[in-house]
Amino acid sequence: MGVPPPQNFIVFGEMGVGKSSLINLIAGRECAESSSDAKSCTLQSTKYEIEVPDHQLHVNLYDTVGLNEPNMSGSSYLDALVKAHELIVSLEKQGGIHGLLFCVRGSRISSTVQQNYRLFHEFLCQGKVPLALVITGLENEKGDMDCWWTRNQAQVEKCGIASFTQVCVTTIMGYNDAYEKRYMESRTKMLNVLSLLGSKAAYSVDVSSWFVRMCRKMRELLAPVMFAWSGRDSRPSRDKMMRVLTGRCKLPKDDATELLRRIDTEKV
Repeated sequence: MGVPPPQNFIVFGEMGVGKSSLINLIAGRECAESSSDAKSCTLQSTKYEIEVPDHQLHVNLYDTVGLNEPNMSGSSYLDALVKAHELIVSLEKQGGIHGLLFCVRGSRISSTVQQNYRLFHEFLCQGKVPLALVITGLENEKGDMDCWWTRNQAQVEKCGIASFTQVCVTTIMGYNDAYEKRYMESRTKMLNVLSLLGSKAAYSVDVSSWFVRMCRKMRELLAPVMFAWSGRDSRPSRDKMMRVLTGRCKLPKDDATELLRRIDTEKV
């Protein structure tokens, strides 16, 4: 019997919520660098393959740069969707997605947080991939860190965010390891969450269906972007749209051709 392949998880959330620190927490070592200097709104991703023999875990964590502006331009959203397409296709080739780790700070739920949730959970994964809500920055929480969820559960759900499970953590040790106890507690929590999500079958993405949904967004967003370039209020030329998709957005020519065909015929 062969060794099973790693289970795949997408880590997403606004920049600055501690996604890279969360990955280092899970790994038990420094392997992920902060993406604070990365371009926002592109959905670019970095894969980290992590093994934790003591917990019989072997996972791929995809650290993504998610949406980071409450009002994105069509151009930014276009780039984000193309990068999302690349990620989804890559994950499909590797057996599907086992879970989403949605990182949020232990503060108010902003409109950007809600945008990220809708993009990843509802749009990319059709609401079918189990999502773990990971609340970070709770090293100074009074009492047990889980008290945050007790106080804020109703507000989170009111914002339309539904999770399969939730975990309250800190991803920092602090000065002189002041938060070491909570840090180690947080690591155990995260490993348990990964084991829980990984115990279920991976979600296999229907790439063709996903592409159709992507076309709907593209049709809404491509024209405004191109109008700004052409300076005229008319549908941009097919050649110019093809250059946007294959050049700036790096979409394979066959996919770009199919996308433009569907936009032209509006059969999406």
